[in-house]
Amino acid sequence: TIALATAVPALAQSDAPASSDDSIETAQEIVVKGTIAYRNRSEGAEPELVYDQDFFQRFEPLTAGDALKRVPSVTFLSDVIESDGARLRGLDPGYTQILINGEKVPGSNADRSFFLDRIPAELVKQVEIVRSSSARRTGDAVAGTLNIVLRDGYQLDGGYIRGGALYFDDGKVKPSLGAVLGTKLGAGRLLLGANLQGRYNPKSKFSLRFDDPNGTLQNREDQSDVRNGTDYSFNANYTIDGETFWVHTDRVETERSFEYKTATGSLGSIRNGSGGNLLTDNANVNSILQYNHSLAGKLKHEWAAGETSLKVNFAKFIDGQYETENEIDFDRSAPRLTQDLTVTRIVDREFSAGLDHEVKAGSDIDVVFGAFYQRKTRDTLIRDNRQIARQRTNLPTSLHTGYSQFSANPDTFALPYTALNAIPGGFSEIKEERKDAFALVEGKSGAIKWEVGLRYETTDVAIRNLAPGGLSSNTDYQHLLPSASAKIELGDGRITVSGARTVRRPRFDYISPVTLFGEVGDNDLRGNPQLAPEKAWGADLGYEHRLGRTGVIGVNVFYRAVKDLVELANTNET
Repeated sequence: TIALATAVPALAQSDAPASSDDSIETAQEIVVKGTIAYRNRSEGAEPELVYDQDFFQRFEPLTAGDALKRVPSVTFLSDVIESDGARLRGLDPGYTQILINGEKVPGSNADRSFFLDRIPAELVKQVEIVRSSSARRTGDAVAGTLNIVLRDGYQLDGGYIRGGALYFDDGKVKPSLGAVLGTKLGAGRLLLGANLQGRYNPKSKFSLRFDDPNGTLQNREDQSDVRNGTDYSFNANYTIDGETFWVHTDRVETERSFEYKTATGSLGSIRNGSGGNLLTDNANVNSILQYNHSLAGKLKHEWAAGETSLKVNFAKFIDGQYETENEIDFDRSAPRLTQDLTVTRIVDREFSAGLDHEVKAGSDIDVVFGAFYQRKTRDTLIRDNRQIARQRTNLPTSLHTGYSQFSANPDTFALPYTALNAIPGGFSEIKEERKDAFALVEGKSGAIKWEVGLRYETTDVAIRNLAPGGLSSNTDYQHLLPSASAKIELGDGRITVSGARTVRRPRFDYISPVTLFGEVGDNDLRGNPQLAPEKAWGADLGYEHRLGRTGVIGVNVFYRAVKDLVELANTNET
């Protein structure tokens, strides 16, 4: 791909400094740095890595996920060209806690992870990678925490517009547009950001299938897979003190698969009488519309007894999918068309509130205690046309000789789809209510910064099958999660050590009573509402050393012991 980009400065008004602690960068300032940007050294007790715009901007990333590809601590095993589910410690994305401005946002994935490709890079101020857990945050961080900090009103005075295009070798062009504006408004400062990002991911796949190793060839599959879409995002921040974040994804995934009887050749229907080898022609199209937004407010108050903070957050995620799969089977006397239609709608709503209080217990010791409440509701409705009978139609036998898979398409022969019905367990509601309390002590003793905390989490989960006669289930669990971290300064170097107990709550598709057709390869998947969270003990030990003025070299080792691991089991049902 070739990326073309232009930047247009916007006029900036002259404002007085908003506060003595914050420096406002104007849009007229252009700084060219001749040195390499490294990650920042964090000064807190937790083992934390901080990467800001100085580190990322030389790579010209389009999204937060694209930027995090450059970070040694983060990996992705998502599809080619995509970087959505982030992995820390080599564990699945569901083991990593994703925060935006320190708050959780519901994601599209059943494992509770958030797609980082949905966050435009120009809206990101910095990325914080916290290797261990703390009593300050919820304990859903077995692998660690990724906190995406978005720009606020103090980051920019004025604005800019960025425009570009991505050109692909098949002639496709996708746009990339972004705009950010920061200005004084009333008693505070306002920052607005908007982004449009075109996405295009074409792939070709080739598979040979055998009965067993060195066995007889069963078939060959040639497949094309194109993911074509556009993400729209918007964020706003006002320093007294609220923020909002909104992402809209419009995406079409088109997959075309040809199954052949032989390892080579593409000679038409296997029953065309002239050496054909085509077994099936499959056309799969999934139209996806997703909306993700959050609204947060924060309030701090200092008084004689210390500082009290209140945070309130509401987030909502809507996922709508319309998926068709039409397949022609040629290994029959009359070619047969099978039509499948699946319509999915998921609505995830999450409200949370946190209250904490910090008080001095000495010149270098602080005590923090507080409470956290979260109410989450996830409604699911999955319908398809396969519940009563498969929709199948015999096509004319002349298709054996008159059909070319390279110019025709199974969708051309599709009839109106039969009635949709909810799949078993597909009309359901999951309610999750959490009530947490925590306390921690942090301080500094000479060259040592330390933090010791304890968090108590309670969770009540109610799962209802909303279909007539559907069953309901309830479960609850409690966890006591201790944590401790320390940093020890040693001249130009320092040692970090930490330990914590964490949990991973089950995936939604693992606890939902729905039976998902062909979800795991060719096997169906049915959830278990009685699943309990996985629990883990973890420890981290690291050393980092300054190199010159800005360089840092470090080494880190970690340990994780996970109990009550959730795995798939075969029920031997057919």
